[in-house]
Amino acid sequence: MPKGGRRATSWKKGESGNIAGRPKRPEAIEAKKIVADVKAAAREHTQDALDTLKAVMSDAKAPPAARVSAATAMLDRGWGRAKETVDANVGVTLEALLLARMSRRKDQPVAFDPGPV
Repeated sequence: MPKGGRRATSWKKGESGNIAGRPKRPEAIEAKKIVADVKAAAREHTQDALDTLKAVMSDAKAPPAARVSAATAMLDRGWGRAKETVDANVGVTLEALLLARMSRRKDQPVAFDPGPV
């Protein structure tokens, strides 16, 4: 067998030996069909669900928690959920990380002491 270069059995650049990809298992195909059917059935009842939420939200006799929950559900469906923000304070500045990275030699292990921040 020759070393390096292209062998007679090698694939040419941009060519694949398995164009269709890995064959799908019948169980996975069936599971996807079931999920799609459930979603379609649930979407058929969308208007009924919205009417129920609206009725609970507007009912003065309903408990406040139920009214707030219904109002939140209506707003989430109409406007989408609010983006969640994360405030991550790790105690190290980007500048300190970059300086530590540039100052170490390639053969040194990575040991970082951010010092006072």
